[in-house]
Amino acid sequence: MMQRIACALIGSALAVICALVALLLSDALAPGRLAPMAAFYAACLAGGLLILGLVLLERRGGARGEASHSYQG
Repeated sequence: MMQRIACALIGSALAVICALVALLLSDALAPGRLAPMAAFYAACLAGGLLILGLVLLERRGGARGEASHSYQG
């Protein structure tokens, strides 16, 4: 369950980043359509979602113990 939430957060971050890039590219063709502060806050939101998703994935992996990550060869 936590893994699905983490993947959804990471996917949402990527969607925000893609939308932001598309807006910034369209703004390059017609300046003034996107406020710089709106782009900044969107980038902060995407970064926060990405970090939160990665933290959730890391907690999920660490909950099983350290032995699951080491090579038992």
